[in-house]
Amino acid sequence: MIEMIRRFLRQRFGNPIVAVTLVVLALLIGVTIALSGTRAGTSSAFLALVILAARSVSKDASSGALQMILARPLRRTQYLYGRYAGILCAYAAFLVLCGVFAALLAVAALPALRVPAPPFDPRVLLRGLAGSLLGAVLFSAVLLFFSTFLPGYGDVLAYFLVAILLSLPEALGQALKTPWLGDAARVAHQNLLPEVDWDTVLGGQDVLGAPTGRWVLAVVVFLAAAALVFRRREFAYGQD
Repeated sequence: MIEMIRRFLRQRFGNPIVAVTLVVLALLIGVTIALSGTRAGTSSAFLALVILAARSVSKDASSGALQMILARPLRRTQYLYGRYAGILCAYAAFLVLCGVFAALLAVAALPALRVPAPPFDPRVLLRGLAGSLLGAVLFSAVLLFFSTFLPGYGDVLAYFLVAILLSLPEALGQALKTPWLGDAARVAHQNLLPEVDWDTVLGGQDVLGAPTGRWVLAVVVFLAAAALVFRRREFAYGQD
């Protein structure tokens, strides 16, 4: 699995366009954190997560690299979860870079330029970055699942489609006066794409609450479903 993590990191950070894009995003997010606060900055890191997590499996499958990798004495789950761990490691490295930029700007650059900014608290910064990483755990699991059977950027499109469909029936239920439709959509959304206030959880409140439990269950379900699909799928040689 460690080799798969290294391979994923080389793929992502070895691409000059991706590397430069991530550095620019990290700098912009660092500026946002220093000027507007941690919550505003870390919420902008979603684009970087999409760049890192998209096509995590489908890219290797379409290029033919996956067939060569699976020909080795390597279990499919080792490859799959190695890709997943690679996404989280890459995103963690990106968040560290954001934090470094934010700290340097808040402590040195902004005071020297006499730019007004909120007080800098390293603990608040670390909590915000940790919350962003925890949020990436579920998003990456969802994209990993869709990437096992959808080509190209179909995993990203499928994620947004599911999110829209889970929110749309509630509006339709109100329009059609069928409350059960809205209730069903709400339950599905809470269990498949649960929203957790990580700032509160990391602050020591509601750690074992229902949202956290649903989040753990959703992560486990998507990772298990990804493994099930990936182990049963037959891969043709690449076409790229």
